[in-house]
Amino acid sequence: MQRRFWVYATAVLVLIIAAGSITSAQEKKINRKDVPSAVLNSFHKAYPKAEIKGTSTETENGHKYYEIESVQGKKHVDLLLTENGKISEVEETISADELPADAVKNLEKKYKGLKIKKAEKVTAGKKITYELAIESGEHNYEVVLSSSGRLIKKEQVKKEEKGESGEKGESGESDEDND
Repeated sequence: MQRRFWVYATAVLVLIIAAGSITSAQEKKINRKDVPSAVLNSFHKAYPKAEIKGTSTETENGHKYYEIESVQGKKHVDLLLTENGKISEVEETISADELPADAVKNLEKKYKGLKIKKAEKVTAGKKITYELAIESGEHNYEVVLSSSGRLIKKEQVKKEEKGESGEKGESGESDEDND
């Protein structure tokens, strides 16, 4: 009886993991020559001086997008575009000075000894958010702020990750809004 339970429990766990991987964004690196000309033309029109560093496809909610990772001077710019070249999202590095002043003040109140290690401005249509990698004391966090500077999401990341993307720690908060 107990063995049958573990067999069923394992099967259910495998199905849950498989279902989660199907619904999440699936990114696949591709060669630049495989990127449609409409996508490249749109990118070059928007960022004529940027140098392409990488290209990939990404499927989100059943829709295929092309991602172009680029550098323009010291600024990293990543674009997510549809197959016909429409820009869906722009993610660009910014300095902490470019963040809304009220947002920085609120973060400094909440996180003692705040150090902003990385800041990105994300524009999706007319919606602007800010994604930050911060350090406070012995902890690193990735936070998302609304355009008005309100905390939307916070996730603690492991100290050795130093604010880069990857496996996150177990704590997280979310407070979605429509700014």
